[in-house]
Amino acid sequence: MIRRSLFLVAFVTAGLVASPGASHAEKVRTNQDTKLYSRAGEQAPVLLKVKEGKTMTVLAKDGRWIKVRVSGRTGWIPRSKVDLPDDEEITRNTRRRPFVDGRGTRRGFGGENGPDDRVGADAVGEGRGDEPERDEPVAKKKKADDGDEDAPVAKKAKKADKTEKVAKADKKPAKKPAADEEVVSIDEDEDNPEKKSDKDVAEGDSEAAPARPMAHVAKATKVYAKPDEDSDEAFTAEPKVALFLGKTKGEWTRVSTDDGDAGYVQTSELEIDDAGGARRRVIAGRARLGFTLVKQSLTTPGGSGKLPDAYTASSSSVALALGGDVLYPYKDRFWVGGELGYNYNKAVPGINFMAQTIGFTYHVLDVLAVGGYDLKTANGMTVFAHLGLHYDSFQVANVNDLTKNTAKLPSQVVKGPELGGAINVDKLTDKLGLYASLDFIPFAGGLTQTKNLEDGTGGSAKAILLGGRLTYRWKPKIDLLVNYNLMYESISFTGPAPATSQRGHTAMTTSSGSDFNNALSGGIAYAF
Repeated sequence: MIRRSLFLVAFVTAGLVASPGASHAEKVRTNQDTKLYSRAGEQAPVLLKVKEGKTMTVLAKDGRWIKVRVSGRTGWIPRSKVDLPDDEEITRNTRRRPFVDGRGTRRGFGGENGPDDRVGADAVGEGRGDEPERDEPVAKKKKADDGDEDAPVAKKAKKADKTEKVAKADKKPAKKPAADEEVVSIDEDEDNPEKKSDKDVAEGDSEAAPARPMAHVAKATKVYAKPDEDSDEAFTAEPKVALFLGKTKGEWTRVSTDDGDAGYVQTSELEIDDAGGARRRVIAGRARLGFTLVKQSLTTPGGSGKLPDAYTASSSSVALALGGDVLYPYKDRFWVGGELGYNYNKAVPGINFMAQTIGFTYHVLDVLAVGGYDLKTANGMTVFAHLGLHYDSFQVANVNDLTKNTAKLPSQVVKGPELGGAINVDKLTDKLGLYASLDFIPFAGGLTQTKNLEDGTGGSAKAILLGGRLTYRWKPKIDLLVNYNLMYESISFTGPAPATSQRGHTAMTTSSGSDFNNALSGGIAYAF
């Protein structure tokens, strides 16, 4: 008896040492194409179709089912679909081996303990129909052997009841294992897999659930077991490895790799790949170089029809554009933040008049508060509303030196409230994005001109601003940009030029004009 007890202790100890522990993630590989189910049971909704040879991380084992994490999903697959260590296969396959000649009829050590082994026809399942394999209760056997006429009815009722229980079991989450079944928990998974509706399952829909949002890191980054830098390192994420996104906790986001490694990483380290991905703060800066065609015109009714009563002047210019935006997610679909844009234009060569070249610089500044709504489309479309301030300044070189400013052009400043909106398509293609905006100065903005060179009194302006931007994703944090901007500005005066003005209008009446600017530029955007 003592030897038997010692042998039992040694056997159990060896089993505990051999079984996988919770301290590391066990990996398995599929031996054939299979499906990942939302719960144990073939009637459960299908989350993914998994190819043969796919590596995945084991989270738990329950009877003939294994809970795994793969391709950003967590679900269940049959044990038979994966390659398990040989010792596990032997244990599982020989647990209910039938009786053979030369063996004892009782299981246990020494053949003295444990329930009867199945013998004869019972060992190979003959005469049991579709009934699940299990030992029949002794009382039921006796009742049948005694020829009780109620026995067949009772057996049929119990069989029907048993069938109903099996059907219900498939509709429930993984059942609680029996005493002799192995359940090994490897990891506490925190991602809830998406489940299909009962209607989809009833119609036999076996298509995979929508793809999880994905991201990359710009450089090798530590991924921690918990949302804390003091916790154990789960693995190191490499820039070329795709990361499936899970829940966000504060400044941390749960990520997992294609074969199931999982942990937490600082959200700021992630570069979101898919549309509709994890919603996080966005900070981006932009810089562009290009050209702007600046054109001005003025008419004074009743005048001579030529300078100074009417004129059209234009010149190309070199443009430098700087800008950026900050966006914060709010609730499920909303964004709030701000946008800043500044354009500097230097005339090249300038406006030619009377053998003189009149140089100028042109400044445009837009400061906007931004609110956005995510449409949750496959291409990541978001609509934005703008409200802010527009300011532009046309500054003539040597404006008060009439020997150089032979056209007597005034410098001019326009400012006013700006209202509009934009549409952003984050994923026009895998590499391209599109942004389009339309803004207005809907109310009369303020207009001022150089003193003693005014075209009139009571000046005001209205404007339309149109913008378009094509983005190419070049590197994880760097985009290449091509921008087109158009601004049409209408100016008017409520009274004629003051007597002190040197503009020299021949008609004492009001005047009006327009500015028409086209800008084409290219550059880069950097995400912080």
